[in-house]
Order: sequence, then structure tokens, then C-alpha cells
Amino acid sequence: MATKLTIARVLEEGLALEGRRVLSPWRAGVLLRRATQRIPPEHRRWERVPSSEGEIERILRRLAGQGELRPLEGVVGLYVVASPFAQQGPIAEDEILMELHPYATLSHLSALVFHGLTDLLPHEFHATIGTNQDELPVGTDAGDWDGVSLTRARPVREIRGVPIRWHRLSRGSGVTGASLYQPRGYPVRVTDPEMSLLDGLLHPEWCGGFENVLQGWQRASDTLDVDRIVDHVELCDMAILRQRAGWVLEQLGITDSRLDAWATRAVRGGSSRLVGSAPFAARFSERWKLSLNAPTAALES
Repeated sequence: MATKLTIARVLEEGLALEGRRVLSPWRAGVLLRRATQRIPPEHRRWERVPSSEGEIERILRRLAGQGELRPLEGVVGLYVVASPFAQQGPIAEDEILMELHPYATLSHLSALVFHGLTDLLPHEFHATIGTNQDELPVGTDAGDWDGVSLTRARPVREIRGVPIRWHRLSRGSGVTGASLYQPRGYPVRVTDPEMSLLDGLLHPEWCGGFENVLQGWQRASDTLDVDRIVDHVELCDMAILRQRAGWVLEQLGITDSRLDAWATRAVRGGSSRLVGSAPFAARFSERWKLSLNAPTAALES
């Protein structure tokens, strides 16, 4: 008679299948529910799926006591597989973040780093939280939560000593440009390159400074999706973002009739500055009604 599958075995196989290293109680619940539906009762050692994350946490602690799992160093409540056959090496912080807060989106400087649009080494993580009630934990679908309450997020202050700066959107808002990427097998939710650069025009202080933002635009100039930029800007519906983005795009040599439409809507105003936190400067774009109040040589490098 074949050996029945254990909980530890299906958790290890489930993580390996998705290229994961980190196991949270809620992720363990998803993997167990999937395995219970897939594996006939006579082929597994457990009879039912644990009914709560608290029960799953007790199972994980028991497996850790037996040496099947081990607590993830420096992060309370998360585990890694202890098997010598499991993947080895450093664990990426973005995987840890997605397990702690599976509704979060890497954004601002963290997103620029993720997309290779900056060489800066950030000293903090940036993550944005929307209030879209339809958002599912990353790496799951609606079927994984049939009859089960969605997991609650853990907006921790830091990961392994690196602080997290949380950005919270207004009620009813989703994160514009949030997309899933899988550079290491498991999905990570990140603002796409276009929205990451637009965030830099709105909040350069969270993106490594304005010069770093312009360097990112220059670095991405050959691969920018102009349609996506226009869609994001229109969804944000901010006049100053149209002015700033339109000016930057044209400095990169990008022309588009929609930019002409934006320019015709541009008006002078108290916020009509390239960098909102800097004072007005005499250098001025008449077409975009925009005070060019910061060095812009980075766009030409």
C-alpha cells in the first residue's frame, strides 16, 4: 500500500510548485484546501481542512517542533520548509511582504528598483494599499476562498530591520497600474513601470528625488507604453499630472495627439510647477503652462 501524503509533504510540494520559499498560515490554508479537493481521502493522512487560521497556526507550530518547518528568522508567524531538498539561498523581501500583506502593491522607489529603473539602494520599502473590496490575496483566485473568509493583512512596520512606508488610498480606490510579475516564480504585485514613473512626478520625495525620477524616465524611454501612460493619467484625473507627464514625454521625443489635447487644457496656477515642493522658477514652458523649477539635464543623459 502506498504511503499516504502528509500535510508537511503537500505544503512542501505546493510551495515548490509555485517557486515559493515562505509559508504563512493563510497560504498554508490555501494549499491544504487545494490538496484536499485534489487528493482522495484514502491517499492522505488528514481527514478535513482546518476550519480557521488559528488551527492552521497550531499545525504549523507542531510541524516546526517536529523539524518539518522552521520559523523564518526575524519575521514572526512565517515559516520555511526545513527539508534539505528545499530551495536554499537568500529569501527575497518582496515574497515576505506579499505573505504578510497579500493585498499590498510595491510602489514608488521600491517599484522603480523592481523594474530596474534606478540604481539606488533604498533604505525603506514602499507599499500602497487600496480599498478595492474585490482584491484577492496575491497568488490566489476566487475558488480558493469558497466558503472561507479572506485573510486579514499584517501591515507591519518593518521587514528584517528595513522600515516599510505604507501609502493608503482613499475609500473605494484601487491601486492604479497594479500588476502581477513573476521574476522568481511566485507572483508579486507591483505598480507597472508607467505608473511607477508617474508616481515619481507626483511624489519624487518617495522615489529617490526628482533627478532620480527623470533618470528613470530616460532609462525607460525606449520601452514606455504611451497608451498605458495616457490611461493612467486620465484615471488619476489630475491636471498637474497631465502637465508634468506631457512635458516629460515631449522632452523624450514622444509625440501623440493626446498630448496636444492635454496641452490645450493646461492653465497657469499655484500648483503649475514641475516639482511641487520647490518654489517657482523663471524658466517656464508656455505650451504646458509649467514652471520648470528643477534641473532637467537627467532627461538628456
